[in-house]
Amino acid sequence: MNKLPPLNSLRYFLVAAQTLSFKQAAEELFVTQAAISQHIKTLESHLGVQLFIRGTRRVSLTEDGKRLMPHIQAGFDSFNKGVALLSEDANPDVLNVTVVESLSTRWLVPRLQFFQEQHPEIRVRLEPCNRVKDFSGTDIDLALRFGEGEYIGLESRFLLKDKYVLVCHPSLIKSSLTPQDLYQLPLLEESGPVTGEAWQSFLTRYNLKENSFKKVLEVDDSTVTIIDAALAGQGFAMLRYNLIYQQIQRGQLISLFDFSHPSAYSYYLVAPSHHFSKQKVQLFEKWLIESLAEIH
Repeated sequence: MNKLPPLNSLRYFLVAAQTLSFKQAAEELFVTQAAISQHIKTLESHLGVQLFIRGTRRVSLTEDGKRLMPHIQAGFDSFNKGVALLSEDANPDVLNVTVVESLSTRWLVPRLQFFQEQHPEIRVRLEPCNRVKDFSGTDIDLALRFGEGEYIGLESRFLLKDKYVLVCHPSLIKSSLTPQDLYQLPLLEESGPVTGEAWQSFLTRYNLKENSFKKVLEVDDSTVTIIDAALAGQGFAMLRYNLIYQQIQRGQLISLFDFSHPSAYSYYLVAPSHHFSKQKVQLFEKWLIESLAEIH
């Protein structure tokens, strides 16, 4: 198989052949006329034929140049079609989103009606899932993740930071509550390294002993369960502020001791890079950023 000439020289040849002007080709490609001339010479040297007849003001194709041009044109047309396939949307009216369960249940679902009021032509399909889903071979358009923002082969767009706060149902506490009084209250705990960091920060600040608490409920990877238990008055818990800020504002949960600890994880919009060129994804991203701005 013959070695192909440099792709740039083929591209420069095609534009020069279409315009029949090295000067105009240079203007269209944002390079110098000398660069066009040099690439054409490189191509002619590689092929061992002359492709252009150089005139004072214009150039014209030789017979070999005329024979080559339609094949180069077809090749670049094929390139463009292949690239366009990646940004085409077979279902422009359906947006498939996989989203971490806690954000879906506690924040996204209650607000989706506002997105659909703005864009009634788009139907949103949610897949709550705490595992990172593989985009290949699926119809997933977008993922909403809570993590460090590093996903191999995917583009991550930062959305929002979060923090942990210690909360309790108002029926369980008294006005003079001290950190030591928590020993007498039931503890609700979600296991995990990030929550654990916040919990250890609280214990260190107030010189408390972890094994002295009355742990009544422990769950793995289910923030929603702990939030529901806290709202039901079953105990106090370390929870992500962005998921419960409205409940705190409404007095359904009380933030204890004005404690907060920044989360090591943040919220990200994640997808293959070309998915962000889809109009429905752009509309959803814009709405999402505007809606998240309400959290304070």
